[in-house]
Amino acid sequence: MISSDLSAPTVEGGVDLVLAVAKTCLLESHLQTWSEFMASKESLFRKEALGEGEGGEGEGGESSEYVLGWSQVHEEFEELVQRGIGERLIELGSSMEEFGATIASLAGAPTLTLDVSMSEEASQAQAFVEILVGMMEFRAFVDIMKNKAKRDYYFDILGMWRRQLK
Repeated sequence: MISSDLSAPTVEGGVDLVLAVAKTCLLESHLQTWSEFMASKESLFRKEALGEGEGGEGEGGESSEYVLGWSQVHEEFEELVQRGIGERLIELGSSMEEFGATIASLAGAPTLTLDVSMSEEASQAQAFVEILVGMMEFRAFVDIMKNKAKRDYYFDILGMWRRQLK
């Protein structure tokens, strides 16, 4: 159940909101959509696709032309994830602004290993925030896109985590 006091998000007050969003994001159908999106774009990240591109050098020595393409794919992925989050927030009677404030408070909370007093639910919510922020980070996204084995492992981990969420 979602906390009735979402107007002033705190670590404790936003946990239910974050977990509700996490459970939705981790649904098999959402993970499948994300995986299919990544698979449909993976050829842009293969070494053979890089060739001898025009323009300056980008991340890791790749052509800036490809880095721009990667940025566009990354933005599309962010939009896909945010759309799913936004739809769930509407169902919950919340907003992206409230969710943003909540994840900011969780991101600023003491780390799991340092705060043994944190509830299991708060620990799960904080872990989801860290995963969400991590997957939106451009370099991590590119790394996963360049390596199918890493991407498969990433989705395996998300699927296992979904089964463990309370």
